[in-house]
Amino acid sequence: MACNCSKCNPNKPCGCADSALHTPCSYTDCSIGSERCEDIQCAECVSYCGTSFQIQTEGGLLKIEQGERLDMIIQKFALMIANGLGSCTADDLFHAPYNVYATNITNTAVTILWNGESTLTTVIDVYYDLLSAPVGWTLSSTVAPGVLTAQISGLAPTTAYKIKLEATDGVSICDSVEIIITTI
Repeated sequence: MACNCSKCNPNKPCGCADSALHTPCSYTDCSIGSERCEDIQCAECVSYCGTSFQIQTEGGLLKIEQGERLDMIIQKFALMIANGLGSCTADDLFHAPYNVYATNITNTAVTILWNGESTLTTVIDVYYDLLSAPVGWTLSSTVAPGVLTAQISGLAPTTAYKIKLEATDGVSICDSVEIIITTI
């Protein structure tokens, strides 16, 4: 559905007068070159509703399925852009966990959740480091396959951190995307 710019509110550059239920694009500024406003609409609950598709190469299989979460698809693509399609990124090979995100952020702790774990995973290590002045990855915890959550504690208040998961299949090690959080 195209944005109806005749309904844009000039006093609110990040939104139109319409509701998202009638015109989903109305939450964006209709002027040319404008960015989406992150405080208006988030994508963490959006699922891909198109036809499932896949690409098979010598490096492996990339498969996007109907109902798959958009944030998981974006993380898959980010890992493939950085590392190519193959070991650690292909759906049909051992790969890093997808859909890594943070919840319950406090002044000294955060809970990390994920899914999209490879069936070949034998262990997952959870690491964190300072974002602005990295000192080296610190191992926070080690979890078994299927656990899909870990808590990092002992963090400093109002501090930005990067967090990653490191999955192992007993032979290879695959890093997830690095998520960025700031404690309160």
